[in-house]
Amino acid sequence: MQNNKMKLSLLPYSILCVCVLSACSSDAEKAQANRDFNYTAAALRPQLKTPAPLQSPSFSQEYRLPVETRKGVLAEEVDVRPPEQIMPFVSSSRADNNRNALVLWFSARSLSQNIDDDLWAWLNGYMATNKIAVTRRDDVNKVLETGPVSVTFEGEKEDDIPPAPAQHFRFQVKNDPETHRAGLMVKWLSTADGQETAPTIFEQRRYATRLLNNVSEYADSHSRSLYAPAASSQIQLMLGEDSAGSQAIVAQNSFVSTWQWLLTVLPKAGLPIEQSSQSQGLIVFNYEGDSSVSMLQVLTFWEPVQETDGLALSAGKYRLQLADRGHETSITLLDDGNKPVLVSAVEKLYQRLQRYTNVSAAVIADTSTQKTQVQAEAQPAEAIEQPIHLVKTNGVWVADAPADQVLSRMSAELSQLGWTIKQTDTAAQRINVEYTVQDGSLLDAFAIWKPLPPNYSGLNPGSYIFQLSQMAKGTQIELLTASQQAVPAATAEQVYQALAKKLQIKK
Repeated sequence: MQNNKMKLSLLPYSILCVCVLSACSSDAEKAQANRDFNYTAAALRPQLKTPAPLQSPSFSQEYRLPVETRKGVLAEEVDVRPPEQIMPFVSSSRADNNRNALVLWFSARSLSQNIDDDLWAWLNGYMATNKIAVTRRDDVNKVLETGPVSVTFEGEKEDDIPPAPAQHFRFQVKNDPETHRAGLMVKWLSTADGQETAPTIFEQRRYATRLLNNVSEYADSHSRSLYAPAASSQIQLMLGEDSAGSQAIVAQNSFVSTWQWLLTVLPKAGLPIEQSSQSQGLIVFNYEGDSSVSMLQVLTFWEPVQETDGLALSAGKYRLQLADRGHETSITLLDDGNKPVLVSAVEKLYQRLQRYTNVSAAVIADTSTQKTQVQAEAQPAEAIEQPIHLVKTNGVWVADAPADQVLSRMSAELSQLGWTIKQTDTAAQRINVEYTVQDGSLLDAFAIWKPLPPNYSGLNPGSYIFQLSQMAKGTQIELLTASQQAVPAATAEQVYQALAKKLQIKK
């Protein structure tokens, strides 16, 4: 009896929750704002009337509203749905979303490819697959006009938004042979016969963009199958530059081959992938630091550790930006702030990836569950870095090497001296670091492969700056606080001495 009373008491709350949830809808499901429009009936108050004997007070004209002459929709006529964006699904494609035209550009994968012919074939294939009538087709100028097409959007309910009317569109493929590109342009033409009202300019653009995205998605699936056989070719790497002149790794392979190969070998090379976008040519991976061998890896002696050499990078997230050059692909290594890293880090990454060039993506995918260690038949010899001598001269500490070399070595060594690198500014010759006092633990006592970093007496935990200055002979190194004040000499001496021991070791 008591349970029945409790159920009856909860009934009103349950009904209220159902009513509230049923009334909820997302921004994309509603075309009209959910507030009232009483403000449209608001009227300005009459001006202050001053009796005849008195003078009217002077008012500031700063906040006087100008007379609006433009015309547009108001209140419930305003469509509050987010605008449709062009989605470049195909790798190396780029959206040109200007006010006058909707164009999606596709780059050729090789100098011999007629990208405009492929794009024209994909467009016609999409029309045939989706049984869309074509009222006009010009194969010479590559112009196509559709019959009535009803564009649909996910998440929109007919109760909130009426379905899109059937409409006519025009597609055109524009060829740019100088840049080896072709653009797919779409334009709204008219509504189908028998419709009384035409869509607004906003709706016309929205419908045309969605139809263009549908064609882009179709082209993406067919371009993958067209270029999939090339993915099995062996990857050939070399050091070079990207289009901006930054040091980069260049693969003598197509974009698709390089992309699939990187997705497969990066985790095996000790660089787990956190995010990837083929349309943007972007891979985000996580690097645990130059001393990233864990206790678990050491204890599991039956599973050999594949990669223990450092990349001259601090721990954190990094980006690989791929650029399609047709017959080759450039790979630029960027930090999490989308800035190029030091040249030494690019060379280290090149040496590590070079070990996997003789294995195709398909072979690695087939043997990934067998925990087979992949090794190249011939590994390139790593460059030997000469020792750098850091000495105190006339009260300042000077290294006998150019500033860029000192900056590169310090970026690789500071993590082993108790510093966490936050940012390396090559232009300003500065390294922003964080210092944390090392307490030491039982696990560290067994970590014989990783000696404990020194503790610096008098140095408080916090943010610091290593500022380098190029001199006539050598490079001056100065330790500063976050406010760019010099660290006390007695404390800074300990840091310089520890750094000097590290830099003088030949690597």
